[in-house]
Amino acid sequence: MFAQMCAPAKPCQKGCPNTYHVPDTVRVKGVTCATYSSWLERQALNCKHRDPVGCRQGIEVYRAAINAAVVRSAGFDEYTGEPLEWNRLNQAMPEGVGRRRHRIRGRYPSVDHYQGLGVVQYRICSGTVNAAKGALDHQQFVAMCRRVVAPHAHWGTGDAGAGNCQPRS
Repeated sequence: MFAQMCAPAKPCQKGCPNTYHVPDTVRVKGVTCATYSSWLERQALNCKHRDPVGCRQGIEVYRAAINAAVVRSAGFDEYTGEPLEWNRLNQAMPEGVGRRRHRIRGRYPSVDHYQGLGVVQYRICSGTVNAAKGALDHQQFVAMCRRVVAPHAHWGTGDAGAGNCQPRS
């Protein structure tokens, strides 16, 4: 996708109790298997609780889907192609509310409901991208991004009127 996939991650140590081992693309950022497993568990629980009650599945389904998304992402934001700051999993979750929280999150890895709630299909992206995407599905998000960019196509061209966005008729 955005980078070459690595060989599958090897078990961390002999006797590692974790079902899902940290992928090599994340391991090289200094993330241990224990840290990755703890993050994966929190994300799986969060995704399960966000889904409508009638659509919820067993926690193992969420773990497997999120781990598959991490492996597929190869450590990059699946929307922007930018590298994610996996090393920040070793730190406390960014605190704060509203805009401040999202600014602090930056490229902290986040799990996105790719097709919306109730569908166990995920993409890995930055906290900032996930906050911007909100509850939109992939097609709606891409369409919204195109609408935002279209009136600003002249930005950076030296046009004195740059930034004077005109309403569409």
